[in-house]
Amino acid sequence: MKYKIILLFLLASCAANTYGGKNSFSYSSKGFAKIDNTFFSNINNNIFVFHNSLKAGTKINLVNPETGKSMEKFVKRKLAYDNFYKVLISKSIAKELSLDLIFPYVEINEVKMNKTFVAKKAITETIEKNIANKAPVIKININNLNNKKKIKKIKSKKYSILVAEFYRYESAEILKKKLSSILATSNYHLIYIKKRNDKSYELLIGPYNTINKLKNDYITLSDSNFEDLDIIYND
Repeated sequence: MKYKIILLFLLASCAANTYGGKNSFSYSSKGFAKIDNTFFSNINNNIFVFHNSLKAGTKINLVNPETGKSMEKFVKRKLAYDNFYKVLISKSIAKELSLDLIFPYVEINEVKMNKTFVAKKAITETIEKNIANKAPVIKININNLNNKKKIKKIKSKKYSILVAEFYRYESAEILKKKLSSILATSNYHLIYIKKRNDKSYELLIGPYNTINKLKNDYITLSDSNFEDLDIIYND
């Protein structure tokens, strides 16, 4: 019986939700946002958020991991949409967070209503504003010592699907073989195991350089009963 329980655990995906008691439910997830104003056409203020599992009124913190920009919003209502996406937002929110419209990668965290949430962004902006208002205006002359323009190379963004985390490498290998058969006609060669430390191994698929390939494999895994898959950014 113990073996069966362990096997079921190995074949399950890494869950993003955590449970620590009846009243301690919290939601945390990373992935892509669906940006679509058609869902907001009947709303005057286009800054609302929809979610397919969180109920209306849930307070969440949306973060752009690349820039550190964040904002808090209440879920307008629960709405069914493609499970590949972690949240549905309007273009105005995407713009405020400076999200990449091709890879709109976001982190979503539920904000507990019974705890004090420190709005670091608001505090930082206030301090910066005060400093800017008090700072003297100084004219600075810059001599161009090199007329050659430096071309900044834009690093292409790549993402991977985090399937599960394990304490043992052998356990990760078992699930890796299973995934190879599931993705036999797709990107099975992208499956790999990343060692974080001696007691932590991540099973990932990627990196992907296009969102369509990532989405196809994500849907394939979802259809094979892998749930709550996370998307991570490859540095």
